[in-house]
Amino acid sequence: MSETATRSRPWYTATLGGMASYLDGATIVTVGMSSVILQQQFAMSSWSIGALNSVLMFMFATGAVIGGRLGDVLGRRKVYAVDLVVYAVGVVTVLCASDQATLFVGVIITGLAMGADVPTSLALMAEEAADGRQGSTVAYAQTLWLAGVAVVQILGFFVGDLGATGVRIMFAHLLVVAVVVWILRRGVPESAAWQRTRRSSVGRRDLREVFRKPYGVGLLATGLYFVISGIMPNTVGQFGAFLVVNLGHSTVRVFSLIGWATMVVGLAVALLFQRLADSPLRRVLLVIGLVSLAAGPLVAMAGGFSLASLVVLFVANTVAGTWAGEGLYKVWSQEIFPTRIRSTAQGLTFGAARYVMAVFGLFTPTLVQDAPTMFMGVLIALGVVATVIGLLWLPRLPRHGLRGAQEENEENPADAGPAPTDRSVPSGTA
Repeated sequence: MSETATRSRPWYTATLGGMASYLDGATIVTVGMSSVILQQQFAMSSWSIGALNSVLMFMFATGAVIGGRLGDVLGRRKVYAVDLVVYAVGVVTVLCASDQATLFVGVIITGLAMGADVPTSLALMAEEAADGRQGSTVAYAQTLWLAGVAVVQILGFFVGDLGATGVRIMFAHLLVVAVVVWILRRGVPESAAWQRTRRSSVGRRDLREVFRKPYGVGLLATGLYFVISGIMPNTVGQFGAFLVVNLGHSTVRVFSLIGWATMVVGLAVALLFQRLADSPLRRVLLVIGLVSLAAGPLVAMAGGFSLASLVVLFVANTVAGTWAGEGLYKVWSQEIFPTRIRSTAQGLTFGAARYVMAVFGLFTPTLVQDAPTMFMGVLIALGVVATVIGLLWLPRLPRHGLRGAQEENEENPADAGPAPTDRSVPSGTA
């Protein structure tokens, strides 16, 4: 099939690919809320809650590393056509869980499959996007990520007080979405850019290329940035209900109500990012997002962890996660890495970040209960470090991955002259 044919419906392809991000966000919040709801019924201590959420992150990371590499070797479509089947098996296991052990098994399977889906789906979205709209198309994934979070919080408001029945309803939502998306994805063809790469002589270079010049520096920079800037958004996403219940002395249902309000803001933030992702104004959003990374936990700490201060934390988290966290990381990853190693590089950096988040999440519930001020201080410090990387390092890296002459020359080196400066990136875009 020709490239023109495969790119005739870029937003349809982007929607089906972006549903990986929808399920990613929905799964994180569902597991986080479920662990709080089942806290008494399954006799889960703060360590057990931390372990369950950490296992999810650890398996996300492992799935991303494996799935990302397979996406470059076997193709985007082959990976993301299979992993949702495995994801559904994991969700069904959770639905049948009557004890902690089965719950952990289901979360392990679910996390592994979800991790494999994200880097391959993001690569397909970027490669099938209309020319000059790659940033906006990938930013759309973050809009869908927030939509997944919002839907789960709405469900949590209605079923949060139903115990295990409410948990099963929330996981049933994940199962239905996964099955529908899997059915629709079967009609999406393979990435034309990936097919073209596999026909070239450089298409089968080994894994070491990702770590060598000129891509090794980009791998280090995007990996470090996502690790550091992603901890606060991930923590609030996973443990938002835990924060409200244990620091704000409220309920899961109140957390869901707060989530409604913050998600309205969040979706507006994501849509603005989607609109400006390919323009120089993206740097303005980056600066605001980096400020929010440190300001959110600072307000929560100064406000004595009242419900009002936690609401500010949630809003700041939404802005930071999209404009300076995972949302921007996803766009940068498409721009920095060319087609032949894009999925591999994303899998490695996504995996590294989630491994760190898994370890951080293991201690989060205990730290929140025993040393909340110190915990927020750590988040503030991470926000400062992310600001340095995000403003002084990453924007200076060369862009190899946008569609255009540079990437074409890299995929077909025999025809290449001197590598041009990537003029596809608007001047001033971070």
